[in-house]
Amino acid sequence: MIDINHTLFIQLANFLVLLAALNFILFKPIRQIMQEREQGIGSALGDAKAAQNRMLALTDQYNASLAEAKLKATTTFNMFYQQGLDAQRDLISAERAKAGALLDKARAEIGTASAAAQADLKKDAEKLSQEITSKLLGRAV
Repeated sequence: MIDINHTLFIQLANFLVLLAALNFILFKPIRQIMQEREQGIGSALGDAKAAQNRMLALTDQYNASLAEAKLKATTTFNMFYQQGLDAQRDLISAERAKAGALLDKARAEIGTASAAAQADLKKDAEKLSQEITSKLLGRAV
């Protein structure tokens, strides 16, 4: 059974003194450290949110400049590609014209050579026919 006597009051006084000492020595510093920590975390969280917002703004700016650069590169590529096609067409048409001129010149030379060869063959054929006739007849014709 529980006896209520003077030791209970002494125990209660000891408990209250210990509670006051612990509050002064332990609880107040811990609460202060916890409060400072909470403020630091809040500050760091605010800084992190600000950095996140800056990064989102930079990401948007980067994406916009990347899209602009892609568009510029595509436009430049298409321009150079078209210039290349135009230059290729010009070169091909110039070479075709040169080839046509060379072909016409070769045809003319062949025609001239053919006419000369035909004239020589005609003369040779006449000579040969006169020789054959002379030999067959035994006299000059």
